[in-house]
Amino acid sequence: MPTEDLHAFLLRQPPAALADLLVELAKDHPDVDKRLQRLQLSDSPSKLAAMFKKALAGWRRSQKYHDYKTVGAFAAKLELWLDQVARELAPKDPALALDLFETFIETDAVFFENADDSGGHIGGAVRTACRYWLETSAQCEAPQAALRDRLLKLATADAYGAREGLFREAHLLLSEPAMREMVAELEAKMAVLVARHRGAGQVPYEVINVSASLSLIGDALKDPDVKARAILSYRPEPNAMQKETIAQGYLKADRAEDAMKWLQGDWGNLDDRRQRLLAQAHSQLGNTELSHPLRQELFERSPSVDALHQWLDALPPAQQAAAMERAGNVALSLPNPALAAQLLIELHRDADAEAVLVDKAAAIDGADYFMLPTLAKTLAAGGRSKGATAIYRALMLNILDRANARAYGHAARYLERLALMSATDLAPLPSHEDFVAQLRSKHARKTAFWSLLNKA
Repeated sequence: MPTEDLHAFLLRQPPAALADLLVELAKDHPDVDKRLQRLQLSDSPSKLAAMFKKALAGWRRSQKYHDYKTVGAFAAKLELWLDQVARELAPKDPALALDLFETFIETDAVFFENADDSGGHIGGAVRTACRYWLETSAQCEAPQAALRDRLLKLATADAYGAREGLFREAHLLLSEPAMREMVAELEAKMAVLVARHRGAGQVPYEVINVSASLSLIGDALKDPDVKARAILSYRPEPNAMQKETIAQGYLKADRAEDAMKWLQGDWGNLDDRRQRLLAQAHSQLGNTELSHPLRQELFERSPSVDALHQWLDALPPAQQAAAMERAGNVALSLPNPALAAQLLIELHRDADAEAVLVDKAAAIDGADYFMLPTLAKTLAAGGRSKGATAIYRALMLNILDRANARAYGHAARYLERLALMSATDLAPLPSHEDFVAQLRSKHARKTAFWSLLNKA
């Protein structure tokens, strides 16, 4: 392999040789050809902007629908276009680049309506555009008042919830006084809307929209009072979720005293959330004698890795050994062997985790494909083949029992991994040969799976 840095090597080459090489690449690779065309226009920003605008206009006119299989690739094209505008045009003419980013954001309805964005790919591209818009606006020689009005118009027209970054990251563009002016304008608008709709049974969308805008600007200002006023202006007696939002804002700003008054009383089915925030508030105030028992109670009531770390990580070293022992006992008593194993691994008790999975192999829920594959890989990497085997078998059986043909590829890969671990003594689990024999007996008619396995 070459040892010289590629950049240094290229700098040593004759310009004519590099030119020939680029022309050759451009003939075979359309992306290289387009990049070189844009390079030729680098001294003419208006023509370069026209080239970018042409691509955007094509997307705006297109009626092509992108399903869940193709939407990721389409969103990647959008992201690439945004990166190119930011890298190639914005440094030369920020105003032209800003217009392109703004047009892209205003085209979000076309992107969303013509795609299955359940995975959030299109939303991610629009959020990228919003950040570029803010960064490019800051490079433009324009009065802050004009930029603020432009931002306000663009952000308040958000119909799909992907432009929130324009307010949340407004500090990238506006000074604090300018943001405070925007808050004052929106609060005045909120007062008018609330007065107009007072007595209405349901809060109108436009009121919720202004409240959300104020909350996001409060995030940019790092001022939880703005967020609290945004809610209280139309809901003097906030519900549990709104109290949670207010309390979280104050805790994030390290204002636990202000958060405490919103953490009193029972929140019904959301009371676990209240108690977590209450423990955080006590911790910020230095009341460890209150926060530690509360976090332990929350873990024991609803065990999870997150609750475990919230409890253990806050304890002083002298108390951690006893707490870990207690947490291990809680894990061993759980009816869900996968969750028990996950907690035991966090407690560095891998042998106990494997034992639970082997002893309760029949109780492993093979439909838990969010937790189980990662847990199996962790066990296999640590040499715990029995535990990993129990999990991969549960995943396989779930797929085959449900005749989920779309997941047969996963089942085939699980069987391959089981074969790799088959040399290990798996007792008391059935041997790999016996397990495969049972599969063939029970699922012999699933020819699509077996043919897929044979091809592999």
